[in-house]
Order: sequence, then structure tokens, then C-alpha cells
Amino acid sequence: MRAVGLGLLLSLLLALVLTPLVGRVALWLKALDPFSARKLLRLSQVPRLGGVAIAIAFYLTVAVLWSSGSVVARATLQGTPVLAILLGGVPILLLGIVDDLRGLRALPKLVVEIVVALLLYWQGLRVLGTSGPTGPIELSQLLSALVTVAWIVGVVNAVNLIDGLDGLASGAAIIALGTTTVAALLRGDVLLAFLAGSLAGATLGFLRYNFNPASIFMGDSGSLFLGYLMATTSIWSVRKAATAVLVVFPVVALGLPLLDTGFTISRRFLSGRPVMQADRDHVHHRLLLKGLPVRQAVLLLYVACLIFSGLSLAMVLGGPWLARLGLLISVGFALLLGYWFGYLRSGPHGLWAALNRRRRTRQLLDRLNALSTELSSTQRLADLETAIEQFGSLLGVMLRLDLTADLKEAATDGYPMVVPGKQGRLLGYLRPVDAQHQANPDERTLLGLLCDAVAPHLARILSTEKS
Repeated sequence: MRAVGLGLLLSLLLALVLTPLVGRVALWLKALDPFSARKLLRLSQVPRLGGVAIAIAFYLTVAVLWSSGSVVARATLQGTPVLAILLGGVPILLLGIVDDLRGLRALPKLVVEIVVALLLYWQGLRVLGTSGPTGPIELSQLLSALVTVAWIVGVVNAVNLIDGLDGLASGAAIIALGTTTVAALLRGDVLLAFLAGSLAGATLGFLRYNFNPASIFMGDSGSLFLGYLMATTSIWSVRKAATAVLVVFPVVALGLPLLDTGFTISRRFLSGRPVMQADRDHVHHRLLLKGLPVRQAVLLLYVACLIFSGLSLAMVLGGPWLARLGLLISVGFALLLGYWFGYLRSGPHGLWAALNRRRRTRQLLDRLNALSTELSSTQRLADLETAIEQFGSLLGVMLRLDLTADLKEAATDGYPMVVPGKQGRLLGYLRPVDAQHQANPDERTLLGLLCDAVAPHLARILSTEKS
């Protein structure tokens, strides 16, 4: 218990000191968060790489307590896969750093995540069973490997996907890690409590600078690293699970990130878009579209995380009936959130509507691909505006190109035209002529992709006109 408290406190203090230092290094390296819908809510870009501060604070805490003779910290090297978990975090962290500095496509990141997950499985970190209606179900070796890899990769990307507003991913991680720490202490698993508590402390120290308005973002270095450790420690946490319900305890504790990922992937798949194609239709985007300010949206999502965490703790603390009741309520709460966010409704923002628009969406995606090639020979701004108008007519939206590029404007009614690159440069906005037009999620994604296709050619034409 003493080691858990020391680990949390030390990692918290280290993160409070290290995060501003990492922010200065990120500014020097020009590792700035690129322009996006989120970034256009502020006047200046913000450094990334905050995950480096979290990782250093966490690893230093483990190292300091190990060197001081802490029995719990030294147990990480004796007869458990915990050392493999800690070592596996290094390539995941490096992967995120490279992505923050240079940018990586989804496929190479996915390959590294799968390789690390397979190595951990080989080292003994495995999902050995799952829950069924009659009790735990033991998995075959092949199924165990598949579920282990799927869980690690899934949670890593779930945390990455929910990192869309100031303090959202870090706060959600703190709540889930705090839940794991309490559950581990109640079950007498001091080693797991030490690891989860130390990581929670490091993330809490980082949140001091990441909460709205954020002065630093964790970047992929943070979201991938946090997701990796949350995934692997959750597998380790259920190694002694005695009931079927307790096997799914980590799923409930990570309810909001997993729910967001599930709805996001479902919508992309049903609409005929690539599953890895980014969009602005996560749960936090939908709250912003409801008119909520960033801080209020984040706090509301914190409440959802706390409810999931409370239910998961009830599953651990209670007997079999209370555990099953907690699981049933968790499923009901998830469905309620899905309905409230609009995914499970019959309107234009629902999953069924996305399926109905699938053919049209696919046709418009094909047109966008052709448009990117056609614009390469465009030399006049008027021709570019004509191409935009023609695509807007196919989409059913009258569009205009606004080249004011005024960051003081809230871009809620427009789509940013940004020169691609590590730092980016705002050129202007693409706006519907009808300010009252309410685009559905697929239209918003297509308009964002149109901006991505047009921006490089717009920058080229504007540069030529100036010279």
C-alpha cells in the first residue's frame, strides 16, 4: 500500500516538473499540433509530445522505487510478464514520437502495434478466457492469441481516437486507471495497483497543463503509450478472475473510449468509407455540434467515464448477482449513450442513415479521388472555385470559398483550408452558402476531404498570383 501511494505521488510530481520542459523541447523541434477543427478554437498552435513527459515520469518512478529497494517495484522483474509490458512500452512510445514529429500512416502504426502484442503474448501476457452465459470459457491457443492482439490494438487505438478535446483522453485515462488501482487494492494485487497508480499519477500531473485551455497536447506519443499500458495492465488484472463477469471488468472500466471506437468504426463501415479514414464524428464532436463549449463537453464525458468506472467497481466489490446487475446496467447505459449521441436514432445522424447513404457516399469518394488528379493542372482561382461548386452541387450543398483566413473567427460554420505539412498554414474556409445548412456526418467528412484535396492546389495558385 505504501509503495502504491509513493508511486502515485512521485509520478505526479515528476510529471508536473517534466511536462513544461517537454513542451519547450517540442516547440524547439516545431512539434506543433496541426491545424484542425479543435485547433481553430484558439489563436496559436500548441506543442505536442506531452506523452513523453508521462512516459518519463512513469518509468522514472518505477526505477527510483526499484533502486530504493521497494519490494513491490522489484517484483516487476520476478516471475511476471510485467517487465515485458514495461519494455514493450518503449517501441510504442517511439512510434508515437515519430508520428508526432513526422507523421505516419495508419498501416505502419498498426503493424508495430500487432508485432508488440504478439511478442507480449509469447512472453506470457495472454487473454486465457472470456465470459459466457454459463461461466468462463477457456480459449484455444489460437483464439487466445487473436483476442490478446485484438484487445491490445483495440484499446491503443480507442484512446488515440478519443484524444480530440483538451484533457479528454488524459482525464478518461486517469478515471480508468484509478478504477483499476482501487480494484487491484481491494483484491490484494499490490503490484498491479502500483503500476496503475503510478501511471495515473503521471497522467494527472500532465492533465494540469492539458486541461482546457491546454498549453500542451499528449500527441500520439501519449495516446498510444497510455492505451498500450491500459490494455496490457487490464489483461494482467483479470489473470485471477474467478467469475465470468469479472473477466469483462476492463471492458466496462474503459467503456467510453471503446464505445466511441465501436460507433466510429461502425459508421465508417456502414457508410462505405475506409475504416481508418479520419473524420469529425466522434462523441466529442457531436457534443460540440450540440453547442456545448469544450470544457463543458469534456466534463460531461468525464461523468460518463465515472459512471462506467463505478459500475465496474460494483462488479468487483459485489457478489455474483450484483456483478451481473452491474454488467446489465453497463450495457443499458452504453445503449442510452448511443441513443443520446444520435448513433442509434433513426435520423440523419444515425447508423441506419449512414447505411442508406452508402452508395451515394462511395460515388462521392470516387469523385473526390478523380478531382484531386484534375486539379493538378488548374492554374486559375476561378477554375478552382468552379470545381468546388460542381462538387457541392453533387453533394447538394452550395459552397463558397472564403479566403479571409481569420483565426479569430469560430470555424463552426466552415471547413478549414490548410496547407498540408507538419505545421500547416490556414488559407481560409470552405463554407455552405446557406448558413443554416445542417450537414450530416457523411457530408461533413466529404467536405473535410474536399478541403484536403483542394488546399495544396489553392496554396500553389495563391503563391503564383503573389509572385
